[in-house]
Amino acid sequence: MENTSRISRFGIFFFCLLSLFFIGVTDYITGAELSFSIFYLLPILAATWFINRTTGFVLCVTGAGIWIASDLLTTAGYSNVLIPYWNGFVRLSFFMIFTFLVSWAKTGWDLEKDMARTDPLTGVENTRSFYELAGLELERTVRHKHPLSIAFLDLDNFKTVNDTKGHSTGDLVLKLVSELIQKNLRKIDIPARIGGDEFILLLPETDEKGATKVMERIRENLIDAMVTNGWPVTFSIGIATFYRAPKSVNEMISEADAVMYDVKKNGKNNIKSKVI
Repeated sequence: MENTSRISRFGIFFFCLLSLFFIGVTDYITGAELSFSIFYLLPILAATWFINRTTGFVLCVTGAGIWIASDLLTTAGYSNVLIPYWNGFVRLSFFMIFTFLVSWAKTGWDLEKDMARTDPLTGVENTRSFYELAGLELERTVRHKHPLSIAFLDLDNFKTVNDTKGHSTGDLVLKLVSELIQKNLRKIDIPARIGGDEFILLLPETDEKGATKVMERIRENLIDAMVTNGWPVTFSIGIATFYRAPKSVNEMISEADAVMYDVKKNGKNNIKSKVI
């Protein structure tokens, strides 16, 4: 995946660089009477938006250099030999300011996009994002016929923490739970917060034994952290493992939720799994 991304970035860079040279050649052929200034911005915009600011600056220098060369070749002469270089410096400065503004806008766009997909308190996926990602994973499961596990984790006695220690402490509990969950998962696993004190974890290509082992490790780390901080919180966890792909994400969540409630009804603070 990383190699594919690198190849894609290189392809965009090469295309933008080629576009700059094409614009420069066209600028030279058409002569000094026609202005092509705005067209130089398009490859710079694409490189900055789809790759990064540094690549945009590289194209700024390249574009300004091409523009200077085009001016020198198409203009009969200047009153001062330094004028084309001064113009080139001004254009380069304009390109760089433009690149900085595009990069700033892209950063804001990415931040807004991330905020729309993640839980603002814990940083894991929110419900909307989880449904999207789980839907894609479900499609892969149908194609490849791999096992798929989903775990529903509920915090026992969390309301007690909020009532006795305050909501700020409750927020600390949720943040720590999220942090420890993420530390014990693979990159392909998908954790999400889908309720006040409820988390759900999608474990692709994981059978019942593997899912149970992962959740036991997570629960053990969580219990240790709660005891260390003096928080009276325990964890009820329900796991549903599908060897036959479920019909929908809702079905997956419902099955894991039902198993978790069985744990709740039978004393809490435990793990139970179900194979479907």
